[in-house]
Amino acid sequence: MEHFRVEELSEAAGVAVDTIRYYQRQQLLAAPRREGRRAIYDTSHLDRLSEIRRLADEGFSLTQIRSLSTDDASGLLADLAEQNAADPELDKAELARRADVPEFIVDVVVSAGLIAPSGEVGDERFPADAVDMLAAAKTLVNAGVSMEELTALALRHATHIEDVVDDAIGVFKRQSDRSGGDRDELIELMHRLVPVASSLVGQHFERTLRTRALARLGDETPEDDGGIVVFSRRLTERIDPVAVFMTATDGHRALWIRPELGSAIVGIGAVDTIEPYGDTRFSAASAARAALAARVRRHGPADAPAPVLLGGFSFATGSTTHTPDWAGFPDARWVLPELTFVDRADGSWLIASARLAPGDDESAVLESLEARVDALASATVPAVLDPSDVARGEPTADDQDYVDLVAAAVRDIRASDMGKVVCARVQERGPIDIGVTLQRLVPRYPTCAVFAFGVGERTFLGASPEQLVLLDGREVQTVALAGTTARGWDETTDEALAAEMMGSAKVREEHQFVVDDITERLATLGLVGRTPEEPEVLRLARVQHLRTPITARVERRRGGVSDMDVLRVASVLHPTPAVAGTPTQDALDWLRDTEELDRGWYAAPVGWCDLDGNGELRVALRSALVDPDRVQLIAGAGIVADSVPEDELAETAVKLRALLDVMEV
Repeated sequence: MEHFRVEELSEAAGVAVDTIRYYQRQQLLAAPRREGRRAIYDTSHLDRLSEIRRLADEGFSLTQIRSLSTDDASGLLADLAEQNAADPELDKAELARRADVPEFIVDVVVSAGLIAPSGEVGDERFPADAVDMLAAAKTLVNAGVSMEELTALALRHATHIEDVVDDAIGVFKRQSDRSGGDRDELIELMHRLVPVASSLVGQHFERTLRTRALARLGDETPEDDGGIVVFSRRLTERIDPVAVFMTATDGHRALWIRPELGSAIVGIGAVDTIEPYGDTRFSAASAARAALAARVRRHGPADAPAPVLLGGFSFATGSTTHTPDWAGFPDARWVLPELTFVDRADGSWLIASARLAPGDDESAVLESLEARVDALASATVPAVLDPSDVARGEPTADDQDYVDLVAAAVRDIRASDMGKVVCARVQERGPIDIGVTLQRLVPRYPTCAVFAFGVGERTFLGASPEQLVLLDGREVQTVALAGTTARGWDETTDEALAAEMMGSAKVREEHQFVVDDITERLATLGLVGRTPEEPEVLRLARVQHLRTPITARVERRRGGVSDMDVLRVASVLHPTPAVAGTPTQDALDWLRDTEELDRGWYAAPVGWCDLDGNGELRVALRSALVDPDRVQLIAGAGIVADSVPEDELAETAVKLRALLDVMEV
């Protein structure tokens, strides 16, 4: 039997190395045999790759191909799928032309999971019935249903219909096992049962839809949502964002400050909350944002800022560990506040929001909001004191558990195709003054985003140097941040350390990998990333990093509403290799099995997104989870094959000091 290294298999099969590894992660291709650090493939892998390509060319999705494995003893699914396979003759341009819709609509529908193309990335093909689906969507939009609302509705439907389909397949398989009859008879039976079952489900949906729609039109449903009204007013004086944030001691509250831009957002209370869960939390939050935007009626000056959602996502989903305790910070939470203070170059604004109940007089609610804004605008917010003396915080020097974790990572990297994994550690300390800590962070880290999200008595705060994505108008901005060294005690030492980092082949390779990875991810959304030839050095209070800015252009529909909001862009960028490792899925699998740490919102996207789709998300680094009686600080380091555990412990100590220094009295 012939044997191959992964590069040789890639050449023989005509498939990219990354595609081979992707098929392995999707359980479409068996894992290779290991000889030390080498992965050895054989002709069975080559045959399977040929089979995958053949089935993809015939119009099968990867999910169908997984089901069509030779492990399916009855072969029933294979026969059914082959007899019902669509003819994938249409590329994206032709599909858009036949349905008479812009190409970006195809991207929206595909990203929502409503149409599954076949073929390789960049050469996707679509079945002919996709034209009917897009044409139906166009009919609804032309009748007055917004694309955002339609997408949100379709996503909810798709989430539940997948469960129904899985249950139906289980029923058919059990029927097949019980009958034990002739396969041809079973196939014929399935062909008769599938349309009957589909008709039954369809009729039930249509009947329920009609009944409930008529009930709501007749005001028979008390829980009917009357929408949300928003009133904005410019304030006469600039606000102190930390002081405003500290006026709220419970419930939902959020703070976002960009010191170098002189901008800030503070949110207090919750009028509406978006809390999707699971691996689809990004796309679901994006769709929910669009649907919410369609229900909000805005009042106030034309130049007022758009209503803002504040929140974040979890690093991963499905964690079974409980340290730290992230209760109150779920897979995703995005809040439309009752009160939003926006401080920007043209002054400070106050935005008040309220939900309308059925039968509410909108003008009366609006008058109430105006009165509340007037009262708050004239209120005096007490200043937050900032003691000038700050002691140097010292991280725990002895953390044998972390040393052992890094050693395990090095061992597993050397024995696998994994090139890097980012390992995190936790350090606890006593209670702090949150207001003082935030006030100290702002001047200390002017190039970072200082953030705080509070739920009840618990607060997640930090100063993030790493921008995941900024969407402003038509421009997407993101950044590759990888490679770290300490700051020097004087300018000469500082420059020498930066030059050493810039000249390190290992550090530059690690950094370039992150740059390439980000641009490839943006390309999956049709965004072409542009980067400078050389990275720059980002200097922070304790450390300095290599940094490469990346930009791309976004198409806007008339009216300025984004068809690709900041949440959707984040869905392809998180997690970056800088916070997970490479290959990303291999690193995530390793962390899930080995790190034994629920990262919660640490190293995950947090920030703001307005209802027009603009916003900024940063990776929640240099962060801590604060409870009334204790603080849990989290920091991580990228581990590669030649990492020294004690050196990585020292690197996390440098990162932990970023917050420890401002927490000491």
